Amino acid sequence: MHNKKSIQLVRDILGAKHNLSQDAGIYAYWWVGPREILLHADREIWLKGPGGIEVKVEYHDWWPKKLSYPCLYVGKTTNIHRRFNQHIMPKTKPNGRLHDKHKNFRKVISYNSTCQLRFVIEHIFPNLESSLDIIKSNVGFSYNSGFKVNAIAERFFEEDRLIGSWRPWFNIDAER
Repeated sequence: MHNKKSIQLVRDILGAKHNLSQDAGIYAYWWVGPREILLHADREIWLKGPGGIEVKVEYHDWWPKKLSYPCLYVGKTTNIHRRFNQHIMPKTKPNGRLHDKHKNFRKVISYNSTCQLRFVIEHIFPNLESSLDIIKSNVGFSYNSGFKVNAIAERFFEEDRLIGSWRPWFNIDAER
């Protein structure tokens, strides 16, 4: 899932009638554009932690060197095709933003609970008028739907393993 051959540019998936698997599996979003753009983003976010107390999180350049690209998010799903669209919401405000700009890096209210990729892209690039433009040009997607034996458990463990080893920014959440 992390080599260049297995990663598809989001623009290419959205640009054609894509045939993403509707099977269950593990998926990942990748920053495939110039790394400098990502590293010049607003890499700070304040999350609600234990007892509702705000905690500061800073995104660092901490990805393993073995990865072809920085990993942004890893997840598991029962339907790869549907989950891809839920993260990006390509038909919802395609020429604008779903989320308000943050104030002092404070997390704003999310449009819904499934659009994590678009939400954090809009957080780290608060001055974008259209978040889909940067997603289409700079984000890639890969998946693995080959979990045949004890699939629910194996997807669970694989998601945790990949988050721990690939260190994706957008999987960070505060402990509650």
